[in-house]
Amino acid sequence: MTNEELLQIIERAASEKATVLSLHNKRLSSLPPEICQLSNLTELYLCDNQLCSLPPEISHLSNLTRLYLCDNQLCSLPPEISHLSNLTELYLSENQLCSLPPEICQLSNLTYLWLDNNQLCSLPPEISQLSYLTELDLSHNQLSSLPLEISELPYLFDLDLSHNPQLSSQFLSWERRPF
Repeated sequence: MTNEELLQIIERAASEKATVLSLHNKRLSSLPPEICQLSNLTELYLCDNQLCSLPPEISHLSNLTRLYLCDNQLCSLPPEISHLSNLTELYLSENQLCSLPPEICQLSNLTYLWLDNNQLCSLPPEISQLSYLTELDLSHNQLSSLPLEISELPYLFDLDLSHNPQLSSQFLSWERRPF
């Protein structure tokens, strides 16, 4: 997809006050700053592209509840991601993430966080601030330990730690039981 075609899609979605936009498998290598025009979006699908970064303007999509960024080339997340305070689902599977910015922990409404198939070596201790998190997929990473604070997540019932070769086996069977 050319940049001109992408800008036309964004312009049309903005004029229609679209709440859902799928740019799945469009061979995108970047998002233009004009993405900020889509302030009504609640769901944005960007999977199966070639995105290496997200523009700071992503912070203007404050109504997003679901953001799908699976199967891209993301190496990092911009600190501005913390402005997406309505996010409940964030899909970052199959990227090149080596770390998470501490700002991700400001996404206090997050319930689902998929980080599988990345290059994560650690998690920020601030992860405990994601108090509504129910599912966290960390499989197929490079984790060697977890912050103790992860045990403070009261609603976390599904934690996948499989295929982290350096992670102690004590974590691999972690399971939280309902009260």
